[in-house]
Amino acid sequence: MPFKYVLVPASANDPMQELESDDVEDLTKDTFRELTEKYFAGLGQSVDRSILLDQLTQRTGVDLKEKTSSGELSGGALDALLNATSVEIFPVMLPTKQTNFVGISVYLDDKGVAKGLEENPRMSGLVQACGYPGQTFRGDCFLGRIFDDTEDEWRRTSITLKECNSDADWVQMTRKQRENRSSSDMSSFANKLGVNNPAQVNPGMLEDQAATGETEQYTWRQVDDEVEITFKKEGLLKGDKKQVKVTFSRAHLLVEAKGESLIDADLQGPTHPDESTWTLSDGVLQVMLSKANDDSWTSLTKG
Repeated sequence: MPFKYVLVPASANDPMQELESDDVEDLTKDTFRELTEKYFAGLGQSVDRSILLDQLTQRTGVDLKEKTSSGELSGGALDALLNATSVEIFPVMLPTKQTNFVGISVYLDDKGVAKGLEENPRMSGLVQACGYPGQTFRGDCFLGRIFDDTEDEWRRTSITLKECNSDADWVQMTRKQRENRSSSDMSSFANKLGVNNPAQVNPGMLEDQAATGETEQYTWRQVDDEVEITFKKEGLLKGDKKQVKVTFSRAHLLVEAKGESLIDADLQGPTHPDESTWTLSDGVLQVMLSKANDDSWTSLTKG
């Protein structure tokens, strides 16, 4: 059946809209994704190439400027890459047992910074109310909901305009989950910094201290009570979900894609396997580990 989603314009003068799209029950035929791509492409804002090149280099781990100057990447291929329209997905509520496998995400133009788009105060405020302090978005955004049992069933479901407020049930659920796990992190971090009041610990301070790392297979970073791992497997498409195997253990992670082992190692610290998740979108395989304590990881794996 058709599902509803919400458009949140960047300008506070433009009304938020509840829209409807055709049914999507197959991840490999996600017409909603195509719809959002066409929307952002149709806005036609100009792009700052230097900013976009730096962003793409950070995301892919590939120095595109060097590849272009060496001739390994043609100027035409680079232009096509820079001009391609893509949608960034920010997962707000992840589909887990605790959320009855319901997930809610923000969809936005992935070139918002390079295009100099204005901040979206309504979407930023809504997501901050979910327990993401300091999180901001640029440009028009869409809010969508899915059901994903991580096994066989995946489908898009409706989210309405009435649910786009800080009192909505899904906002309360997301905030409660994050507060329960992150309050001890903030107190611990405040003690390390010598700050008496944990409320004085701001997101910038956390980001400066958070450990990150990169290998040929993946990049990782620590985000409050979670560890985010992004794999670089080439040729992995969003329709290849059944060819991906992720096994969560308390202190071990195994990730395989198309028969290749991407990681099989003991982790730096203990995790909550039931609260850890993974997503595959646009060829990007991302794993989110839920930490079991407030210790700060200095590396992803032991040894």
